[in-house]
Amino acid sequence: MYLSHPVRRMRDDPLDDEVAELRVEPADDDARAALETRVESLGGSLERELRFGGVVVSIAESAVSDLCELDGIERIETVDTLGY
Repeated sequence: MYLSHPVRRMRDDPLDDEVAELRVEPADDDARAALETRVESLGGSLERELRFGGVVVSIAESAVSDLCELDGIERIETVDTLGY
């Protein structure tokens, strides 16, 4: 799985009370379903679907490390980095 540098920093040293908007790319439909379940269990939300299977999620920085442990994810990047 590819993690952008800002996502790695959030995973390793999250800021308290900060929310991250992330672009997550699941590998397939099963991973997409697992992503939705994981995000909701971590108190986050799916904000919107992107072209070509990407999803924008909003999640507490303190939960980013748990999100990164999910199997079937190809990449996680910050939304701001990509200009969405």
